[in-house]
Amino acid sequence: MATTAVDSTSNAVFEDLQRSVKQPTKELGKDEFLKLLTYQLKAQNPLKPQDGQEFASQLAQFSSLEQLTNINKALQAQSANFGLLSQAMANANAPNYIGKSIKASAESITYDGAKPPQFGYELGSNAASVKIEIKNSAGAVVRTINPSALEMQNGEHRLTWDGKADNGTAVASGQYSINITAKDASGGLIDAKPFAYGVITAVRFKQEGTVAVVNGVEIPIGDIEDIAM
Repeated sequence: MATTAVDSTSNAVFEDLQRSVKQPTKELGKDEFLKLLTYQLKAQNPLKPQDGQEFASQLAQFSSLEQLTNINKALQAQSANFGLLSQAMANANAPNYIGKSIKASAESITYDGAKPPQFGYELGSNAASVKIEIKNSAGAVVRTINPSALEMQNGEHRLTWDGKADNGTAVASGQYSINITAKDASGGLIDAKPFAYGVITAVRFKQEGTVAVVNGVEIPIGDIEDIAM
């Protein structure tokens, strides 16, 4: 079958379109839509022009796409401004928290060598066994605590570490990590979320966000779950 001039033009336009698309995408943006519409007009058969009603429908789709794109950009800008405003308000209020007692999500505690540090954890459900390991900065376990049956029930539990190792000797001051392993009757792991308790002694504004200094440890403001006013 002989190739018509219209077919040759359509093939050339299609090849040109393929070369212009560098990377395929799952969504058709307004620029891609307009480009396809332009190529469609260039490639149409002069003897059979595009149906006016269908063409108007495509233009209406393009107009809707343009409006949705503008609305999406406006919402994104509004969300970004709201986030900046919220952060600014949080930073402005942060100094008021100094001296307040807090509970925060944390996996470490600080021992000053004298005052027994407090820590806690929250169980997602009742546990058959709970093992708490207190590790030094080198990752070695210095103390293992086996909570009572009451402290293995669902909910929040608060404990105090006396600052001693398993052999009864006092440990050095410093920062220690808390590792909690909770299991049910079948041996499956139960979610155990550790907490640190203390008093905010300072607030620092850092590039990655605002942090509160509690027992010498920097804790992101967002990790603080309770403040005693």
